[in-house]
Amino acid sequence: MNPEKRSATEVPATEDVSHCELIPRRILVKAGASVVGVAVFGVTTRRIAKAAVAADALATVPTDKFMTASNFLIQHRLSAGVGARLAAILQTKIPTLDADLDAIIRAATEKNAKMVEDFFDALPDGQVKDTAHRIIFGWYAGVVDASPTAEVFAYEEALMYQPTKDAIALPTYSFNGPDHWTEVDPPLSAMPEF
Repeated sequence: MNPEKRSATEVPATEDVSHCELIPRRILVKAGASVVGVAVFGVTTRRIAKAAVAADALATVPTDKFMTASNFLIQHRLSAGVGARLAAILQTKIPTLDADLDAIIRAATEKNAKMVEDFFDALPDGQVKDTAHRIIFGWYAGVVDASPTAEVFAYEEALMYQPTKDAIALPTYSFNGPDHWTEVDPPLSAMPEF
């Protein structure tokens, strides 16, 4: 087919489409929630707008910032995956987490800290110190608080188990390893006769 005779709606499969902009997931989810809210629940536009503003205010804390503050507070090799889970949980519990992380990082860099004892006294009393304590507690305990309903985000990677992991098994009902009950046990050998 002659390229000059193509119709306006006809686009070859190999044509470059890099000029198209992708819709961010957040905008797509907000739009979908708006449509569903109005269609199904009869939610007013004003309530949808308030919910969208609240969702924007609850922006996620960057994992690298959380890990930087955590590395100042704890001098161990920390897992980025565990850090991301801990940051996500603390984000829901501490509304000022982002500002508190900035204050922790600023105090540590101003003191040129190598360990937490070098700068912890320089942290402002109140919310920032409380946040620092919760971060330290979370890394060691694998939960963010001591309540019976606390969400476990790290179990075998919790720091309190690391010093003795080569000598003591983690507290569990399955001492033969994780998911042992899902594996088929080897058959028992015949008892010896004497």
